[in-house]
Amino acid sequence: MNGPDAAATRLPLVLVVDPVAASRQTMWRLLSPFFGVLEAPDGRRAEDWLEARPAIDALVVQSELPDVAGDELVKSLSTAQFAAASRAIVVTRPVDVPAVLRRLAGWFFARDVRKARLLVREAERLVS
Repeated sequence: MNGPDAAATRLPLVLVVDPVAASRQTMWRLLSPFFGVLEAPDGRRAEDWLEARPAIDALVVQSELPDVAGDELVKSLSTAQFAAASRAIVVTRPVDVPAVLRRLAGWFFARDVRKARLLVREAERLVS
């Protein structure tokens, strides 16, 4: 479906930027029931994704990347006017996954109480 309703009904798209493949895959498993998820191992590939897919809605960026600090990447993306930079979460290890899920729920599911509750419940399950 490519009509005007397609963007309104698609899952929010999150780009996970982390140099550790296992961490990216874990985030993918946790996020994919609620979001479309793309992965990048470094800042350069994150920029490539954003240029190729401008509809990316949010970023989860590891603070230590091989080619740039996570916060510097977000600043650079913001300066380049990538919309996703306004919804960026910079994380450190160990990643506070429940906090990431809560933030994403607040951004994308504030009007869908059922989805927000499911996502928050998943976050709570992870810490118990």
